[in-house]
Amino acid sequence: MEEGRIQESPESSPQGGPKAMTSVGALSGERMRSLMVPALTATRAGGKWTVAPGWLGTATSDIIFFEGYFDCSGYTKDGLTVFPTGATLQDPGMYTSSNDAVPMQVLDIISQVQLDREQVYTDLIAGAVPGMLATDTDYTQIIWGQYRMMLGQATFQSATTQFLTASSGLFGSGSPSTAEKLWVYRYILLPGAADADTIRAPASRFVLDTIVADEEEKAFLMRQKRSYELTS
Repeated sequence: MEEGRIQESPESSPQGGPKAMTSVGALSGERMRSLMVPALTATRAGGKWTVAPGWLGTATSDIIFFEGYFDCSGYTKDGLTVFPTGATLQDPGMYTSSNDAVPMQVLDIISQVQLDREQVYTDLIAGAVPGMLATDTDYTQIIWGQYRMMLGQATFQSATTQFLTASSGLFGSGSPSTAEKLWVYRYILLPGAADADTIRAPASRFVLDTIVADEEEKAFLMRQKRSYELTS
């Protein structure tokens, strides 16, 4: 398993895909990547969130976020393509907040491009997520995503209210990538948060299963061209 940072295959088709690998080096083949995200403890004060190391809060919105990446630069330098085959987020534990008057929104993403946090905030407030209709993010750039809306409940009593998932959905293209970095994001939003509000979220881990393979030169170059256009 390869850690991320805080930060014989079928022949290629005309549309692109892994071709038979005979001498493309030790980097090719099945690869499982993982990236750990620290637990979140956040307190609202002075109109902004004070958060645990590894997380960031802003003074311009109610969103809290984590940003990291999987380093794929070695693959790109060797002319290899990353083909995602599956992804998940492991987050055993509880989500809690002292403010149970509004839903908590939790958004997790693996992206080929670096995302703007304020644009993600704007999308969430409008009821959308990156890569879907009414957003400026190209669908193919979102490899995997998961959205959850959580509501506070009163069945289990504690010092802060435990939030349980009321609705959830997966999205993303699963598109092959030649990007040097695959960006990993966790966003937590408590709309209208007030001073003295608190949020806690468990430590988590992104897991990305891939096949790293050589493909036809034309398909590889077209992917690189597309990535450049979308990040410029």
